[in-house]
Amino acid sequence: MIVHPEDARVYNQGLGEARILVDGERSRGRWWVGDFREDPGFMTALHVHQVTDERFFVIEGTLSIFVDGSWFDLEAGGVAEVVHGVPHAQGNSTDRPVRFVGSGNPSGFEEVFPLIDALAKRLQPSAPDWPKEISKIISAHDTRVLGPPPRR
Repeated sequence: MIVHPEDARVYNQGLGEARILVDGERSRGRWWVGDFREDPGFMTALHVHQVTDERFFVIEGTLSIFVDGSWFDLEAGGVAEVVHGVPHAQGNSTDRPVRFVGSGNPSGFEEVFPLIDALAKRLQPSAPDWPKEISKIISAHDTRVLGPPPRR
């Protein structure tokens, strides 16, 4: 498989952008990968995936990841893996955008990005209903939401 940057499926994520290069269709269900930009303030809920293993490779900026009860700040060149069953949260707690390559296996979780794009067309991330709507979307895709992101 050869995928060029212009082949990415691009989705607005409210406070960032997901450029999905490989999805379940392209990988025959084995894995997915995307190029992500998360703007300052982007933060996921504390959550856990039952079957999906995730990986993050920071290209620029700082990505904050909560795992094993602590926050870790990954700068450009840093890598993290979060295996299924491990509660985690991630986002951008700085004042500059962060870019990273994110991937997961098996595929399936990447199906949330077009749904979040549709949500971003009708709601702002600052809207009171945004967290509840995001939870609904991701809960239908191998994710159990455990609560808000832990305090730093």
